[in-house]
Amino acid sequence: MISNAIHLYHRLLEIIDDYKSRKLLENKDFSLISNNCWGSKVYQDLKIRYNTPFIGLFLFAPCYINLLSDFDKVYSDLQFIEKSKYNTKDRNYPIAILEQDIEIHFMHYKTEKEAEQKWNKRIKRINENNLFFQFSDRDLCTYEHLSKYDCLSHENKICFTAQKYPELKSVVHLQEFSGMPFIDNIYYYSYTVKRHFDIVAWLNSGLKN
Repeated sequence: MISNAIHLYHRLLEIIDDYKSRKLLENKDFSLISNNCWGSKVYQDLKIRYNTPFIGLFLFAPCYINLLSDFDKVYSDLQFIEKSKYNTKDRNYPIAILEQDIEIHFMHYKTEKEAEQKWNKRIKRINENNLFFQFSDRDLCTYEHLSKYDCLSHENKICFTAQKYPELKSVVHLQEFSGMPFIDNIYYYSYTVKRHFDIVAWLNSGLKN
């Protein structure tokens, strides 16, 4: 467990690093498709507009892989539902589905109206010619999901994991979480990602390393 003092120290270092990153960023019209809040952290740190609807939400791994397998589904109408098929407990946020089977959990939105308005506004900003994809080993993710993600035809994709998978090209191993079954909240521990992965170089060139 990382202490608050150490986290604060890392955050100060990250602020300095973010300033340098903004100076180096050339590709500013990208759309980052993320299964969790890490994507929104990238936009915030770089201080650029959200060019993606995948902000303030998360998808369970099976739904995310389903969506990426046919990404055109993202343009389907949202349908809000009362109960998740994953039987999440004590939820107090809206849940919607795409194409009857892909759940989107709007965990940082208070109402269905707010979630729908933000989603529809940002989906119009998707740049189909400049897409980047992120996945992680959380939220019911199995090795099969990691493998399927790695095999998807989408370019510019990365996957953060707690364990090493040298056979999977998209994986970035975050060794700080090696003793855990999956990575911790990488929005909160975003500096951990930056220690192992050059985000700006990836966005500028599309290369993982």
